[in-house]
Amino acid sequence: ATQKLFEIGYDEESNRITIPIRDELGNLVGVKGRLFEKDLKENELKYLYLEPCCRSQILFGLNNTYQYIKEQGKVYVGEAEKSCLQLWSMGIYNSVATSGKKVSNSQIEKLTRLCVDIVFLFDKDVSKDEISELSSRFVDGVNIYAVIDDKNILTDKESPTDNPEKFKRLVENCMCKIK
Repeated sequence: ATQKLFEIGYDEESNRITIPIRDELGNLVGVKGRLFEKDLKENELKYLYLEPCCRSQILFGLNNTYQYIKEQGKVYVGEAEKSCLQLWSMGIYNSVATSGKKVSNSQIEKLTRLCVDIVFLFDKDVSKDEISELSSRFVDGVNIYAVIDDKNILTDKESPTDNPEKFKRLVENCMCKIK
């Protein structure tokens, strides 16, 4: 049901899972492809844009999740599109993804305009200092939280949303206010 809602597909020519990228109004602005192979060959990209878009202007999933974000008064912000899809599958509908750990000024502005608490769910390789630096780019008055796995709940290659039980433990035990 989640894949159907987010229109996940497959492109035979490139052997990639396709992820339509839509703006907050639902307009199709690009298509991202994820290689269908588990092991990458040398110089092979796991992700690439089959139809390029300006990812720095997009909060992935916002067109589907906006009403839930407003209802909950909180938005979970993941790095990858899969975080939004995984949370949706868990019944957690108030999330978006930045399509990378670099967050643009445009994305910061869009997150700020939601007027809700912001919870970053970045991977283990993003430090608390990096999250603090990111939060300093937001205007005063925006509540910024982050899930920082200081209890080693995740393995090195695991994302915060990969496992529903671990996600719940992370939110309960590892969420801290940054700003």
